[in-house]
Amino acid sequence: MISQRLLRLSNPFMQGLSSALIAALLAAGQAHAATALIDPLQEPASVLDGPLTSPLLGVARAGTALVSVGLHGLIQRSRDNGQSWEQIPSPVSSDFVQVRFSDAQNGWIVGHDCVVLHTTDGGLSWAVQMDGRQLLGVLTTVYGGRAAQGDADAADMVQEIDRAMGSSATADVLPAPLLDVLFDAQGHGFAVGAFGMILRSEDAGKTWVPWIERADNPKRMHLYGLAEHNGTFYISGEQGLLLRLDNAQQRFVKIDTPYTGTYFGIRAFDQLLLAFGLRGNLFASRDDGQSWMALDTRLNSSLVSIVEQGNALIVVSQGGQLVKVDRQTLQVTPLATGRVGEVYAASATEQAGSLVMARFTGAKVIDIAKAD
Repeated sequence: MISQRLLRLSNPFMQGLSSALIAALLAAGQAHAATALIDPLQEPASVLDGPLTSPLLGVARAGTALVSVGLHGLIQRSRDNGQSWEQIPSPVSSDFVQVRFSDAQNGWIVGHDCVVLHTTDGGLSWAVQMDGRQLLGVLTTVYGGRAAQGDADAADMVQEIDRAMGSSATADVLPAPLLDVLFDAQGHGFAVGAFGMILRSEDAGKTWVPWIERADNPKRMHLYGLAEHNGTFYISGEQGLLLRLDNAQQRFVKIDTPYTGTYFGIRAFDQLLLAFGLRGNLFASRDDGQSWMALDTRLNSSLVSIVEQGNALIVVSQGGQLVKVDRQTLQVTPLATGRVGEVYAASATEQAGSLVMARFTGAKVIDIAKAD
């Protein structure tokens, strides 16, 4: 069953949803749980009947295709730039939050129950690389072993894990969701999530190592987004938290920012960082986070995605509004889109000038040229 707390945690953009939509999602979760008492890590996703209009929480481009993900293990794929979709089999029925591709063939999905799925064929098939059972074993082995040797920090981690398991609906499954995953071209990457979870992989997700204590995040604030540029990874999180990977220290160090609200995401480009979050807040840095400038988006809803369109960056809000940011001048220009509903994520398509939005009622394609 989906709790309201986990809904808001696993998809932070839901913080601005109307009570009616929250109630609808809760009802969907209750109905799903009532149909059968299943273990979502052992049960494949159900095949949906009719049009694919279920809530989508993530979407990404995979070469010439698009892949989107949502509740109860939903994976769908489009071969015509988002105009039509087909459901793809999923080995689990956990709720999915995010999907990412490092190239046209290799992609990852993360979500509830600490699930990580991987594809090597552009999203046509998926296999489990990590789940909450496996991760609980990894954490217990790593931190339990260190604690037994007298490592006080590891002993604290063991206590944190024990407290987390006290709220698990399944005795042997770590309950926290993973909220983002990202790999570079060499197969080095991270998965991040609730309560400061950081997992590191150097083999495209075949094996994972916990990095929870290797971050300037002693309060274990939730980590929502990842970015990477030229071998450097960045993490965004709660209460103004931004982190940068210090490769020499092999540790994520804090980046000071002028904002104390939640950052839902961060994007990294040549000599440009963009951090975005609640209530339309968007900040830019030209010096790798040493100084920041607030960009006036004139938006009140949370920002959920930044999509590249040539020299412009299209910023997408939860309310479906778009603004264009010039990559060089950082000038912000509103775009007219009409009413599109609640949006949780967006991605570019193969067709220049268009993007696809993941929404409560399914996917929607937007023509940027007409909105400009």
